[in-house]
Amino acid sequence: MDSRRAQQALAGLPPDAVGQVTLEARKEGIFAGLTSGLAAAIIGARLMGFNRNKTLLSGVLGGALAGYYFTQAFTSTALAQLHAEEARLATKKGQAGNSP
Repeated sequence: MDSRRAQQALAGLPPDAVGQVTLEARKEGIFAGLTSGLAAAIIGARLMGFNRNKTLLSGVLGGALAGYYFTQAFTSTALAQLHAEEARLATKKGQAGNSP
C-alpha cells in the first residue's frame, strides 16, 4: 500500500528533481540521526546513569530511529514542495498561454 502511494506521489515529477530531493533528505536525516544519537547517549549516561553497554545501545537505537523518521519527514516535505512548485509552474504556464 505504501509503495502505491509513493509511486502516485512521484508521478509527473522529473526524476532528476526527485533524486536530488531524496539525496538531500538522506543527508539531513543522517545528520539528525547522528546528533540525536549523541544526545540519547549523553542523556543515558549522565541523567539516567546507564552503564557503557546501555549507553551505547540507547545512542545507537535513538540515532537510528530518529534518523529514519527525520529522513521520512524531510523526504515527504521536500516532495510536497516539489509538487507545489510543479503546480505553480503549470498554472503560470497555463496563464501565459491564455493571454494574448
